[in-house]
Amino acid sequence: MKLRMIVNPNAGKKRGILAAEQAASQLRSAGIDIDMVHTEHAGHAVELAARIDPAEFDGVVAVGGDGTLFEVINGLLRHHESVLVPVGQIPVGTGNSFIKDLGVENIEDAVRSIIGGNLRKVDLGRFSCSDGTYYFINMLGAGFVSNVAYRARKYKRLGAASYILGVLEELLALKAAPVRIEIDGVAYQRDIIFVEICNSRLTGGNMIMSPDSSIEDGLLDVLIASKVTRRKLLKLFPTLFKGTHILDEAVEVVRGKHITIESHELLGLNIDGEIFGQTPIEVDVVPGGVEMFG
Repeated sequence: MKLRMIVNPNAGKKRGILAAEQAASQLRSAGIDIDMVHTEHAGHAVELAARIDPAEFDGVVAVGGDGTLFEVINGLLRHHESVLVPVGQIPVGTGNSFIKDLGVENIEDAVRSIIGGNLRKVDLGRFSCSDGTYYFINMLGAGFVSNVAYRARKYKRLGAASYILGVLEELLALKAAPVRIEIDGVAYQRDIIFVEICNSRLTGGNMIMSPDSSIEDGLLDVLIASKVTRRKLLKLFPTLFKGTHILDEAVEVVRGKHITIESHELLGLNIDGEIFGQTPIEVDVVPGGVEMFG
């Protein structure tokens, strides 16, 4: 087996290279050929993945967090209609949210799944906005949660705690936004605090945003949080770590395959931890869109 390893050196407080070398050593000991390249700037993993000849490698491994995995998948899809090689992740980012749904919590789990050839076909989300068309594997959000991720970037050195600081900042600027959401032809007109379109369960590391999401059901779970007070939101926030926020009357969960979101005020997006784009957006699911080691 020959794998291309795409390494984000800055991931996990600049632990990317150390984690990559550790994983590569174990994989080579198991007889797996590792070809390693390092990213040099934001978006570089997209470029490196886009250049891969699927006939030359038996898989691609992203070393980094959710953002690195996002770039690798979008690079692999730049010149092809489907991901032609299996994808793995050595989780060393701030959140590493998606890969936990595959039972991969650390380097050892990731290496074990690759050596064992454990593969699962999982769904992807595909969305279009003014910036173009992209794919996501974790979740796409707008509103409070997206804004929190934007604010948390300056605290990234603190790891998962950065999201808590981002929440406290965003609470001060809290404002509901009128939106029109359409899910498989059914329209929802809401004043939202946030909306999240979820393929997998977790965000921000250990926040259980969508506890009932499945990465293999061919559906996306749409969480709509309608207008609440700051005090109510502050009480609601800790329940994200248990996944019980979906029981609150202010939160709706709707499953679907095709989603559009329109808003009077342009809302910024958070896609797999990456901050770019804005509403309006159109989203659909790609069932079994990528084969993952896990």
